[in-house]
Amino acid sequence: MGYALQSVGLLGQHQDIPSKVHVHALDLIENCGIRFHSARALEILHGAGAEIVGHTAKIPGHVVESALKKAPASFTLCARDARFDLYLDGNHTYYSQDGCAAFVIDFETGVRRASRKEDVERMALIADYLDALDVVTATVSAQDAPAAGIPVHGLEACFSNTGKHVVTEDVASARAARSQIDLAAVIAGGKDELRKRPIFSNFVCTISPLSQDPGGMEAALEFAEAGIPIGIYSMTTAGLTSPVTLAGTLAVLNAEVISALALLQIAVPGAQVFYAGGPATIDLRSGAYVASSAEALWLRMMVAEMARFYQLPSIVGAGATSAKVPGAQAAWENTVSFILPSLAGASVLFGLGLLHGSNLLAYEEIILDAESAAMVRRTLSKVDLTDEAFATDLVKTLGPGGVFVGQKHTVAHMRKALSLPVLSDRDSYEDWYRKGQLSRVDVARQKVREILRDHRPLPIPEDVRKEMDEVVAAYSES
Repeated sequence: MGYALQSVGLLGQHQDIPSKVHVHALDLIENCGIRFHSARALEILHGAGAEIVGHTAKIPGHVVESALKKAPASFTLCARDARFDLYLDGNHTYYSQDGCAAFVIDFETGVRRASRKEDVERMALIADYLDALDVVTATVSAQDAPAAGIPVHGLEACFSNTGKHVVTEDVASARAARSQIDLAAVIAGGKDELRKRPIFSNFVCTISPLSQDPGGMEAALEFAEAGIPIGIYSMTTAGLTSPVTLAGTLAVLNAEVISALALLQIAVPGAQVFYAGGPATIDLRSGAYVASSAEALWLRMMVAEMARFYQLPSIVGAGATSAKVPGAQAAWENTVSFILPSLAGASVLFGLGLLHGSNLLAYEEIILDAESAAMVRRTLSKVDLTDEAFATDLVKTLGPGGVFVGQKHTVAHMRKALSLPVLSDRDSYEDWYRKGQLSRVDVARQKVREILRDHRPLPIPEDVRKEMDEVVAAYSES
């Protein structure tokens, strides 16, 4: 295991960046300290040799390094429908929605409103349908559910509408973590079976700078002990919650992530963990949060690079366009944000479907983002370089001026060799005009209606459904 190998991602001649970040992060962890408000976390760290001053833990660098080496370099994201199991082998990037937005542009009225559980259900169903989405996340928060039960309602909405692996993030207490574990155990056939095949995972956000959420840490420990993959997700914002310089922001981000990952490995050696993050910057004119600036995109690429340095699977925040409506700005910002972490070897890209810095859902945006993600995936996928693919004998047979359209080789290989878009317009101008001169946003809205009307996920047996309802009801009580 370990993390001695340098990253072989995008950095090229700058491969010493992760090692420099690591050194500065260890300095922060050991000499400045990380604030842990959880008494349980502090007790665990103290037992491992950390100096505890109030709520701050100063963890020796060798303790952090030793702990990180216990983390597995790869594991499988299991799914309710085993056909969708995903092995995190470092050679594939999988895509998921962004999560837990508070607002929705109502699909029928066009009016902005608070998100509801039915929005979670619909987004899970759409994600289940889309080939470009490999993992399902609760795109918005089920704010109409009882406050105590929002996390379990969100997970239930996802499980009921997809057979794919589910990632959760709105978990801020040990109780909330147990609610999701208990719900998933009903589907998996018990907690022992869930440990063997964890059908969901979670990530907990840090509190920048250099602090860990008390409930989040206790939730993370619950998940780790139950065998649920768990990530630590830093959202440092350059110039606001971290230094304005990219190097300084990256050092703070890394210190937050690896200090919490070390805690998890000390508590549960070998726990399946993600290195995760979605750093951002501020706008110099307004001070606004910006997740899609050139600098933020570089930082997000570096999240994947740091994960590779530590030989850990990663969840990298992408998307998060500042645009308020689907359109050109959302397209260019999100597409570039998908490309860079994918090139850097991200395991899971988290970020399709939301607008306004991940605060606002427009249903059609998930369709549009999926089109971009599919194009990025195809562009970066391996190309067949076998002798059969070179087709030299066929080229020689047809010779100069030959036509390949009607050849058996073309028929046999065309579906794998060339991709077909879901939304992109390739009609002639006359055909496009005849079909109504539709924009791609219009077509995306049509696709949403089609999916919501016709798509059905893998069903849940009625007896399991009844037990799920009982768990949800129990945890919805204050």
